[in-house]
Amino acid sequence: MKSLATVRGEAAVRFEKNFLFWSTDGSGSWPLSLALGAPDEKEALTNFEGTARWARQWMDLADSLHIVTAQRLWRTGSQLIPTHIRFISAPELAAFVGRAKEWNRAIERLQQLAADWPAVQPLDRKTFIRLVSLSSLEWQQTRQFMRWVERHPTSGLLPRQLPIPGVDSKWFETHRALCTALRRATAGDEQEGFGLRILEKLLTLRVLDPQLRAGLAGLGDFSAEPDVLAALGWHPRVVIVCENLQCAYSFGDIEGAVVIAKQGYAVDVLSRLSWLASARIVYWGDLDTHGFAILNRFRSYFPRAESILMDETTLLDNRTLWASEPDQNVQLLSLLTDREQAVLEMLRSSTYGPSVRLEQERIPWDVVEGAFERVLGQ
Repeated sequence: MKSLATVRGEAAVRFEKNFLFWSTDGSGSWPLSLALGAPDEKEALTNFEGTARWARQWMDLADSLHIVTAQRLWRTGSQLIPTHIRFISAPELAAFVGRAKEWNRAIERLQQLAADWPAVQPLDRKTFIRLVSLSSLEWQQTRQFMRWVERHPTSGLLPRQLPIPGVDSKWFETHRALCTALRRATAGDEQEGFGLRILEKLLTLRVLDPQLRAGLAGLGDFSAEPDVLAALGWHPRVVIVCENLQCAYSFGDIEGAVVIAKQGYAVDVLSRLSWLASARIVYWGDLDTHGFAILNRFRSYFPRAESILMDETTLLDNRTLWASEPDQNVQLLSLLTDREQAVLEMLRSSTYGPSVRLEQERIPWDVVEGAFERVLGQ
C-alpha cells in the first residue's frame, strides 16, 4: 500500500524523465495511471485498520485528483478500494509533483523560441534544462543577445561592449554555452564566438627549474595566452598539471620542471602546447570522480600522462581528511589504467561511504613532497 509521498515520488521520476519530450512535442500516452499498491484480501484482513486508513487517505483526495477505484468482493463483504491515480495530461502531473510553474515556463519559452526562430530544431536535454532554469530577466537578456548577434554576425566587439542592458563579460561567460547551443538549434551555426572578440583564458604556469627561469629573465610564475606559451622555445623535462592553484604554488625548485595550474575540464587547450609532447607529464587532481574524468579527458590528448596521489593507498591513508562529492561524474572513462578504474568504481559504488572524495589541497604537504620525490627521483 503506497503512501501519497511514495506515489508523488514515482510521478516525479516520470516527469523528470519525460519533461523534455512532453513539453516539446506533446508526446506521451494519456491518460497515465500509476498503481497505488492496493492490498489483496489476505493483506487487508491481516491489517484491517491500516487498510481502512490507507483507503480513506486516497478517497479523501478524490475531489481534486482522479482516483480509480474497484469493488473488491471478500469473504467479509465488499469494499471499495482505490487502485490507481490517473493523470489526463502532463500539466496535471506537473502540478501533482509541484512542478507546475516550471512546466508553464518551459511551454512559454519554447513557444517564444519558435516564434522568434520558426526553423528551430529540437533541443537536447542539457540545453532544455538550462533554458527552463533561467530567471525571467536572464531569458529576456538571452533573447536580446541572440537577436543582436544575428543582426551583427561580425561585430568584433568585446562582450562588455554589447549594447544590451545587463549583458557584459560575466554574463557572457555564464550563458555562453547555452547561447551556443541555442544558436546551433536556431541557425545551425557551430561557431562559438558569435563574431565577438573573445579574450582567451590565460594559462597559469610556474617555472620550478632555476635554469629555465634564468632563460626568462628570472620570471618564475606568470599567466599568458596559450599561443604565447606554445611559442616558448624550451623543452622542460617534466610538466606537472596540478588542478589546485594553492598546491601549484607550494612546490619548490625541481630540476627541469614546470607546473600548469587550475585548468579543470578545460585541459583541452593544453594540446596547443607542442612542447608537452616531448616532456614527462604528471597529472595531480582531486581524488574523486571528477578528478578522474578530467584525467581521462587529458589522456585523450596526452596518452602517456601519469597520475600521482590518485590511488587507493592515498585515499585510505588520509581517511580523516575525506569530504563529500556533491555531484558525481557518471560518464564512461575508458582511458584510465586498471588501478585508477578500480578506485573510481570504489568511489562510485560507495565502498568506503557515500560520495567520498579527497581534495588534493587536504593532503599533508610532506606526503605530497615524498610522492613527487619518489616519482621524479628528486
